[in-house]
Amino acid sequence: MKLISKMVLRMYAPAVLIVVGGLVAAETIARTQRMFGGFFSPRLASLSFLLAILIGMIWAMHASWRLWRWARGRELRCACGGLMSRPRLNRRGQIYRKCMGCGGRTLQVAAKPSH
Repeated sequence: MKLISKMVLRMYAPAVLIVVGGLVAAETIARTQRMFGGFFSPRLASLSFLLAILIGMIWAMHASWRLWRWARGRELRCACGGLMSRPRLNRRGQIYRKCMGCGGRTLQVAAKPSH
């Protein structure tokens, strides 16, 4: 699999899972009408699916924006050329970034404050 394909898969998969999860939740709500009441069940099901679609679209738009910035050279790159994730903390409290292409981790060195 090519580098760009791995990055796209890793960045857009959560958006797809959010929408599919919303569909499953909406279907569950629609099928359990006794629990939520007969009148509010279809409305609640449609609103939950709409909310999942909106959150998934926002996630996908953010992923598209980051990929666009990466293509223009405005995002951090791994040694393999892939897009680096946002800073995260590991168990030891160190800040690291994960590559969206190869999956490798890179520790981020903290800058020393100048006095």
